[in-house]
Amino acid sequence: MSWILSLILALSLILRVGLLNQVPPELFGDEVDVGYQARSLLQTGRDLYGQVLPTYIHSLAEWRAPLLMYATVPTIAVFDNSVRGVRLPEVIFGTLGPLILFLLVYQISKSWKFGVLAFLVMATMPWHIYYSRAAFEVVLMLNLVMLGTLLFLKKRFALCTLHFALAMYTYSTAVLFVPLWLVVLHFLTKTKPKVVSLLLFTIIVAPLIYHIVAGPARGRFGGLSIFNQQELVRNINDLRQEDNNPIAPLWHNKPETYASAIMANYLRAFSTDFLFIRGDPIYRHSIQIVGQLLAISSPFVLLGLWSLGSRRQWLWLSWLILAPIPAALTADGGYHATRLFLMIPPLAVATGTGLLLVLQKLPRILNILLVLLFTVYIAWLGHYYVAHYAKSSWRWWHVGFEQAMVQLNKLSPQYSRVFINNTYEPSLIRFLFWTNYSPAKFHRQFTVDQPQDNIVPNYNGFSLDGKYFFGNFNKSNWTEFLLPNSLYLISQRDNVAGDWDWRRTPPDNIRVLFTSTNAYDQPVLYLITKI
Repeated sequence: MSWILSLILALSLILRVGLLNQVPPELFGDEVDVGYQARSLLQTGRDLYGQVLPTYIHSLAEWRAPLLMYATVPTIAVFDNSVRGVRLPEVIFGTLGPLILFLLVYQISKSWKFGVLAFLVMATMPWHIYYSRAAFEVVLMLNLVMLGTLLFLKKRFALCTLHFALAMYTYSTAVLFVPLWLVVLHFLTKTKPKVVSLLLFTIIVAPLIYHIVAGPARGRFGGLSIFNQQELVRNINDLRQEDNNPIAPLWHNKPETYASAIMANYLRAFSTDFLFIRGDPIYRHSIQIVGQLLAISSPFVLLGLWSLGSRRQWLWLSWLILAPIPAALTADGGYHATRLFLMIPPLAVATGTGLLLVLQKLPRILNILLVLLFTVYIAWLGHYYVAHYAKSSWRWWHVGFEQAMVQLNKLSPQYSRVFINNTYEPSLIRFLFWTNYSPAKFHRQFTVDQPQDNIVPNYNGFSLDGKYFFGNFNKSNWTEFLLPNSLYLISQRDNVAGDWDWRRTPPDNIRVLFTSTNAYDQPVLYLITKI
């Protein structure tokens, strides 16, 4: 048995760590933020805005749950600011996740076969693999929820409480799912809540609850909530005006509209389009030639769910029913793979159960053909992921910044001022990360990242250290107003007309020092100076 588990664990690792520097093609903004926050915590004990050992992290654009940043500190210490330094924690968590699921399935079913197939399914699930190869908090969240459930079933209530509480510090969906899941677990197992465990849980999550209810996280949760979507309110008003009768509010009102939107979100999470055909429409969350699960696994999922229901495996069915609820309460939550990540364990168990039922009925030769079919299909997806997705997804992974910032760091000592485009993508956090800018120095120098008109003549933005300016030109003929002894980082999209390639024919008064490109050799960002 141990050698089979070892082989699957090795496969899980290979699928998550192989070619990690190449695909996804670059660290996107949230990942860079994780890396620099971890560096700041490592070197100063403070987050980006100077909070000491924060229980909620202040990033430049938002507030974030902190646990992944703390978990990334060791790898940043070893690998410095790099792709490995940022992504390796999630690779490790993602590799171990299927093994935790095996232990959980075995604890419930006492069946080695059920456990192994669930282990294998999750290890090879596209949804889980994509997320394990980038710094997404939900991979750590899922492991903590599974470990909490396993420890609960083993009646290790103190450790269980710790894991569930920590899960709430990873990603927002856990804030609602964990309390609901604890209620369901107590109901299913007929276990009475332990006073000591409840007290420990309350103490650990108290700072988080404060941040959500009255603190800075309140705005983030409110912004995502479906109840704050003005489009729904406008739709109600439009329908009432169209009805033009006194009883229109009876048919068109907030309770009806919100209930319909929540139900639509909830049901979309179970749609074939999301699960098996296309997946999340955000290209960073799915390669979109297949759903979040393998398309050929669809009959096994259905068969497995039927089997779990007939055998009254209420724990997995309850988990699957609860998992989409937090996402359903958010805008666009019905097909948001990150917010629906908690659906993975019951879907993996259902797929493994369906596979086992079929494998037990088929002749040996058909079993071999079925295994071969899955192997070829996974290999085909792997080829597409490495050979095509790594190129075509370049815009979603903000390709070009690493090359440009590394070169900017080498060239900037030669210039008295450096101007960095901040409209293509927010550039400050990328500058800090890729130039290894000292967090302690940043805490002393940074004041505000809101643009000021004409902070330098003809340039709107904000400054850092009196030398670096982040913003953009406020003149259409900006090339006429470049300053001497200055380095400029500009974007092809925002600053260059059409598809004019400045590598080959730059304007007469401009010297192009470096050009970052995408996988198709198209220019993305230029480093230029005035001649």
